[in-house]
Amino acid sequence: MIRLTLALVTWISLISVASASLTPRKESAALGNQMARAWSSKPLAEVLEQTATRGTRPEYVLTNETEVWLNGKPCRYEAVPADASIVRMEVAADKKTVLKIYFRTRK
Repeated sequence: MIRLTLALVTWISLISVASASLTPRKESAALGNQMARAWSSKPLAEVLEQTATRGTRPEYVLTNETEVWLNGKPCRYEAVPADASIVRMEVAADKKTVLKIYFRTRK
């Protein structure tokens, strides 16, 4: 009889924990208000200046010597599907010229 009681108590406690973990989490309204105040306190000119001075991403250059790999096999850049993602990219010392680029498609 005691085993049945312990099993019932364990089951009830696990059900309450499991149902709590499955409920969607509500976002705190206080955090949203703090973020809105932080953004509104900066003058627009200051924000625009920070955006303008922030470093831009370098533009990469593919040459005829660039090796293009798709799923571990060499291929032409034009043959890479649009849904492929870049796994790894090796660049030259100038940090703009691409030496090797590795793509992978979803399976």
